[in-house]
Amino acid sequence: MKMKWWFLGMMMGAAFMASVESAWAYTIVSGTFTDPAGLTFGAYLSGAEGYGSTPPTIFTWDGACASGAGTCFQNNGNARDWFWIQDTSGPFNTNPLTGLIYDLGGQANQVVVFPLIDHLADACGPCTNGTVGPESWEYNVYLSNDLVNWAAATLDTYYTEGWSPNPNISDGYTTVWVLGSGQTARYVSVTAGNNGNPDLSFLYASFDNEIDAVAGLTEQGGAVGVPEPATLLLLGSGLAGIAAWKKKLGRKEV
Repeated sequence: MKMKWWFLGMMMGAAFMASVESAWAYTIVSGTFTDPAGLTFGAYLSGAEGYGSTPPTIFTWDGACASGAGTCFQNNGNARDWFWIQDTSGPFNTNPLTGLIYDLGGQANQVVVFPLIDHLADACGPCTNGTVGPESWEYNVYLSNDLVNWAAATLDTYYTEGWSPNPNISDGYTTVWVLGSGQTARYVSVTAGNNGNPDLSFLYASFDNEIDAVAGLTEQGGAVGVPEPATLLLLGSGLAGIAAWKKKLGRKEV
């Protein structure tokens, strides 16, 4: 009898996991995220309760800071440099007002998150340096235009080698999150946890996150503030037309 209920439970669990998996239309890329031309990182505004650094080739926390304590959060949060800030409001923080809030510097339809990992032996179990561990993804992403009303972004793509290729293995899974087509936002909040994460092995230590940097992207995947090729083509055509018109006027005056 016990075996029967155990088997039934296993079948129900498998069905549940299959339904969760099918609900995610994300892409897995076995490689690193490639920066689009002109990529700029978001400016940290608020929400950090911790900071530190994780050197590129190991998973460790050394408590270091890029500068003095007074500007530590800002300096650690504004560049992709192996120094991180963190939201410690986990394990599953669904309140974007208490997350790590950044100004993306323009209207973005997508946001890319560059995390770091600060544990190895106590998190991975059998894994070793060279293998990304369970703390590679412990955050949620929200977007806003007014810092008051927030919308949960949808996972679109994650990169298994993060943003720096092996053997630089302390960067976690770099992820890209999106809003609906045509929707844009100026601000992003990255909160501790991984609600709806498609891989439950990452549930370890979601009480905090370690975020190196974030950046906004257009709906086409370009950098925020950098004109798309089609826009540049239209602009070039317009300028060429104006030049031809001025040249024609000059001939008439002569």
